[in-house]
Parts: sequence; C-alpha cells; structure tokens
Amino acid sequence: MKFLLLATQSLWLFCCAVPAFSATSAWVAEWDMKDGLAEVRQGKFNDIILFAAYFTPEGKPFLTPSLQRAVSGGVTPYLEKGQGLYLSVVNDVVRAPGQSVMKDPQLVKKLMISEQSRNQHRQDLLNLLASGPFTGLEIDYEKVDTEDWPVLLDFAQELHGILAAQGKKLRFLLEPKKRYLTSNLPSGPEYVIMGYNLYGGHSGPGPKADADFLGKLAQWTAHMPQKPGMALAAGGFAWGLGKVISLDEGTAAAWAKSANAKVRRDEKSGGLYFVAAGNIAHSPVPSRDANGDVYEVWYADGATLAHWADVAKKLGFGEISVWRLGGNTGQSLMKMAEALP
Repeated sequence: MKFLLLATQSLWLFCCAVPAFSATSAWVAEWDMKDGLAEVRQGKFNDIILFAAYFTPEGKPFLTPSLQRAVSGGVTPYLEKGQGLYLSVVNDVVRAPGQSVMKDPQLVKKLMISEQSRNQHRQDLLNLLASGPFTGLEIDYEKVDTEDWPVLLDFAQELHGILAAQGKKLRFLLEPKKRYLTSNLPSGPEYVIMGYNLYGGHSGPGPKADADFLGKLAQWTAHMPQKPGMALAAGGFAWGLGKVISLDEGTAAAWAKSANAKVRRDEKSGGLYFVAAGNIAHSPVPSRDANGDVYEVWYADGATLAHWADVAKKLGFGEISVWRLGGNTGQSLMKMAEALP
C-alpha cells in the first residue's frame, strides 16, 4: 500500500509540475465523430480539423456519410464563434467497403503527373471545400515518392494562393522524416510536423515521442526561417505476442484499473506504461485474441502532452495540434485548455 501511495504521489507531482500548453487545433476523426465532437468545447481549441476526405480508385476525393452529416450541420452546434473548421484530405484510396489502400504514394503520383491532372485535383479540392462551412484545408499526403515531392510542394503553394484570395487557409502536414523536413519548403502553407510514432505499430513498445525525438526534428528544420507547428498524439498502443493494438487514453486507463496494474510514468518521455492481460474487462483486445497473453501498454495523458508541448516550444516550434479528440479523460482535456484564452 505504501508503494502504491508513493507511486500515485509521484504521478501527481509530475502532472502538476509540467506546464500547461496552448493547443491551437485538434482533429476529429470521421469514424469517431460523436465522441470527438463531444470533446470539442472541453478543449477550447482555436481550430477543429475534420479527418478525413478519402479517394475513389479514380482519384476523386469524397466525404464519408459521417463527414457528410457533420458538414451538413452536425458540427455547427459544437463550434464557438470564431472557431475555425478545416477539412483534412488524406491519400487513402477506398476500393470497396472495408477495402482500402492507406497512404498510397501511387495516388499522389497520379494526381501530380501532369498539369491537367493537377488542375483537376485542385478544382476537386476547392469544390469539396465549398461544400461546407470550412475556413481551411489540410493536405495529409504521406509516403510521397522523392520525384513527386517537389511537384506536390509547388502544387500546395499555388493552392495556398487561391485559398488565401478566398480568405481561407492551407495546412500541410509533414511526416517526421529527414528527406521531407530538410527539403526546401515554399512559403505560404502552414506547415505542421507529425511529432509522434517514435514507437508504434512499426516497432516494439515505447512512447510516441520524447525529447530526443523532438530535438532531431528541430535539427532537420533548422534551415527554415520559422519552425513549423507540432502535432502531438494522445492515446497509445498495446504490444502483445505478434500484435499491436492502438487505444485511446480512456481505454488504457480503464484497462489498467480493471487489471489492478501498476501504472508508471517514464521519466524521459513523460509517457505512462503498464502491463496487463488481454482477457480481462475493459481490454481492447478482440475477444478472438483474448487468451490471457500479457500486453505492454504505453499511452499519453494530459501531463504527457503538456511535457512534449513544452519541449517543442523550447525548441522553437510553433502552434501545437492534438491528434485526436475522442477517448480522452476529462482531466486531460482540462490540461489542454488551461493555457487557452
């Protein structure tokens, strides 16, 4: 009991010792629209980004039914006066229900291959943006081939100019990879680095970010006259025998409580971690896989995000964005809002 009390006290001290941070934008995912929108006002974010428009096999961006409902009025009651609304477009190709190619570089190549294809894509994006009360557009094209990267940047710069004339903005997401961050990024779009997935589905257990990781991103962007914004990720992952499961903060906390697990905070990253069996209540492990295997779980709470944001700010990065709303605890949402006006 004494050990548990000390552990609880140490977590509380870390939570209260880290500074609050100003998160200026947050994503709401189309597959978690209800819970995501429910958290919009709790965080007091300046901008909300609806994620995401996908593509047909023919290269046409489209909105899913949940996004269509949000655009047609479902999101409006959750927005406050002056709060911006962005539409994010991602290079995922939906071939059939339940069948998609995620982060498809061939799609980007197809869209950028000629002046005609670029003009058509630009018009498709503008038409999509005009379908709702959007104040801006976000381009989230990942795994872009080297030869297509400069063409995409020129495309984004031109699109920025068109949107600016309409009084709208363009955000451009950057993967945390050297070949993208050290390139010559044209002026105009608001650049935001994905400051997460240091560990994830591609690796073994560990935090989504730490100071060393964010410091490396700062080195790669040292040539930029102004550091881009920084996107930080809530939630985390659970690693089992040959399986990696993504989970939000609320699920992780409920799983730990149900398992009576000892939740520790990593000093280097500020991330929380514990071990628990996958066959107990509140586990996100599918029932077909819940055979008692032990999982190592790493996730972020409000204190973790505040720690990462503080590191990013000291490294010169700009505004902070949070991926994503939905499944966060009330305490974490309060911490996200503490530094906002």
